Order: sequence, then structure tokens, then C-alpha cells
Amino acid sequence: MNFGHFDDANKEYVITTPDTPLPWINYLGSQDFFTLISNTCGGYSFYKDAKLLRITRYRYNNIPVDSNGKYYYIKDGDTVWNPGAMPTRTPLDVYECRHGLGYSRFHGEKNGLAADLLAFVPVDTACEINKLTFLISVCSILSLLIVDKRFRYFHM
Repeated sequence: MNFGHFDDANKEYVITTPDTPLPWINYLGSQDFFTLISNTCGGYSFYKDAKLLRITRYRYNNIPVDSNGKYYYIKDGDTVWNPGAMPTRTPLDVYECRHGLGYSRFHGEKNGLAADLLAFVPVDTACEINKLTFLISVCSILSLLIVDKRFRYFHM
């Protein structure tokens, strides 16, 4: 079964279905702050120490379940979905995850609404940035930038 392919020009691995046998993880990080993110937006973040200073919850032994992460719920009428497919598991019209060097990009479409999620950890700052952009079929664009700086409470 084919789950994706390498995009040599962009130096990315492109995952074309959320239904991989196990979560496919990308490691994003700076000197002190790290995020592990799966192809369905699952994963966790930590500051300096993955065991003692986890910022978001994650159970190491829940493989292959990929149920913990940072999710954006999109409600369109009676349909609730996520560009990374989890946790709603709503079948998407279009799904794509691109794991690159230092970032992951998710693209999902459902009922004429498209959502792009870019997740990355800046090299010089201990935080994770998520940029969620909506593309509506009438070409209106809404962009939301979320910066999570909860790390400052964990300085040692």
C-alpha cells in the first residue's frame, strides 16, 4: 500500500492518507524547545526534558493510537473536521501532510472549505508556532497565527 512519497525538490516527505499503519512523526526543535508531531497532528511538546518538562500530554505506550496532540476543530454546518484528520476522523475530500526539515504542513479540504496548518519551532526561540489558514471557495482568506509561549513557566 502506498502512503506517500518523497518530494525531492522541496526536501519533504508527502503523506497522502491519514491512515498510516503507525503515526509518522516529525521532530521539530530548537536548542531548548521540542515538538514531536505526527501525520495526524498528534504528538507533544517539551522544554529541555521530554520526561520531566512536557508541556502537552502524551503516553509513550499508546502506539498505534495517536490520540493526543494539538487540534483545531473546524465546524462547518453539522460537519466537524480537522486538517490533520484526528481526532474527529471525519473523512476528508483532500488530505496531505508534508514533513519537512523543521516544519510540518497539513492540508485538508471538506465541503468546499480548505484549511492549511503550518507547525514549526523557530531556531532562536523556545516556542512552537502554528499558522492556520482557511481558503473558502469564494477566495476569501482568513489566517490565524497562534504563538504558544507557555515555556517561560518552565525556565530552570
